[in-house]
Amino acid sequence: MSVEPKRGRGRPRDPAKLEAILDAAYNLFLDRGVAATTMDLVAERAGVSKMTVYANFQDKPALLAAVFDHTRKTVRLPDLPVESNLNLPMKRLAEFGELVVSILTRPAVVRETRLMAECAADQSRLATVFYTAGRGEILKRVALFLKGLTERGVLAIDDPELAADQLIGAWLGMTELRQSLGVAGPPSSNAIAKRVRYAIDTLVRAWSTGAEPGRADKKYKGARSGRRARSP
Repeated sequence: MSVEPKRGRGRPRDPAKLEAILDAAYNLFLDRGVAATTMDLVAERAGVSKMTVYANFQDKPALLAAVFDHTRKTVRLPDLPVESNLNLPMKRLAEFGELVVSILTRPAVVRETRLMAECAADQSRLATVFYTAGRGEILKRVALFLKGLTERGVLAIDDPELAADQLIGAWLGMTELRQSLGVAGPPSSNAIAKRVRYAIDTLVRAWSTGAEPGRADKKYKGARSGRRARSP
């Protein structure tokens, strides 16, 4: 969900000033929270006039929505190819999951999420943008990926969106909560890889149809859905 800067008559907007405004707003949000981040402070931190800020954004929610949208666009997630075997798709899903977890467990992002949750009741519009542009997009992409593999007959998932929700939850586990409480720091890349791959292996064991086992990776060869595997 993109939020475009306010447009009006007059001379074109200065890209450098716009970037300075977005950076200033983001840093103030992390330092002080949404409620204490005023347009005046953003203008002062960015080194521009308050009029310049309002020329680009009509109000604080529009500004912060643009900030979140801007930060999401700086991260490019890998594609999730849908094929008729499990080899490449699962490899790409692991790469996708590891990148997602590494991003979501960055200290600044954990703090951003916590601050957004604290003001969500008063900033419902902003909270919606924050979710849609971030985790909502991640969930949508993983759900479409799992749906595509189910349509190809490689997986047999009844509810791809629910499966995607559970998979992403397994990737993250209690990591973010521990960080928010200050009882742990960001996980290592090895810890992230172990958690992500374990969750994916569990999903494959539960939902693989075993289609084209000769083309599938040895790790996934012959895997059956959890319900079939438990049948006598």
